[in-house]
Amino acid sequence: MNKVLVTIYVVKLDQEFEVFLPPNKRICDLTIMLSNSLYEITNGVFQITNQNLFFDLENNCFCDPNTSLKNAHINNGKKLLFL
Repeated sequence: MNKVLVTIYVVKLDQEFEVFLPPNKRICDLTIMLSNSLYEITNGVFQITNQNLFFDLENNCFCDPNTSLKNAHINNGKKLLFL
C-alpha cells in the first residue's frame, strides 16, 4: 500500500511532524490514530478528545472526517494543522 507523506502541525503541542498516512483510511480514523500516538509519545501531555480535526492550510478549510484521505485530495507534501 502506498503512503502519503504530509507535514502536520499540532497546535496543542506547538510542534510539527512529518507523517506517512494511508490514503484509503477515513480522516476520522486517522484522527484517532494520530491522537493516540501523540498521547503516547508525549507521556500523556497531549490529551485525547473526540473533537480533534485536520485543517488544510492550502485550501483553507477543515477536512471532512467522513471522507478518505485520497478523496480529500491530500497528497504528498500537504501541510495540515491538527487542532
